Amino acid sequence: MALIFRLSPAQCVQAVALLATLAGVLMWSSLLLTSARSSAPPPVREGAAATPDSPALQWFSNRPAALDIKVSGVISVAHGAVAIMSLNGAPPRAFVLGERLAQGAHLVAIERDNVVIERGSERARFKLDTLPTAPSMPPLTQP
Repeated sequence: MALIFRLSPAQCVQAVALLATLAGVLMWSSLLLTSARSSAPPPVREGAAATPDSPALQWFSNRPAALDIKVSGVISVAHGAVAIMSLNGAPPRAFVLGERLAQGAHLVAIERDNVVIERGSERARFKLDTLPTAPSMPPLTQP
């Protein structure tokens, strides 16, 4: 007697789903059961100190942060004065008197041609960047 094996469409879908599940279990078990490469950082020497630019050191330190300050201008407004400054190469923006520039650094004075920044217990003056004087132009009308 001949054995005839027929699959219905529903049985085909079940067989494909079973094979996909089995393939997924085999792939994930091989990935999860193999040992991974170590991504730990290299060991630090005992005598090595953290660099002053380290973000972690700046975060937990009481020392003022290092700043590269460029003063572009000052503006007098009705409520006081505003200094236009660039910090650490960022685009210039406006700062008001007493505003915190970074950890431990505050704007304490805005003067006509410079600003005073207090960092910790030290005060530093930053001169306003000025344009070079332009050469005098000849008269544009004939005498």
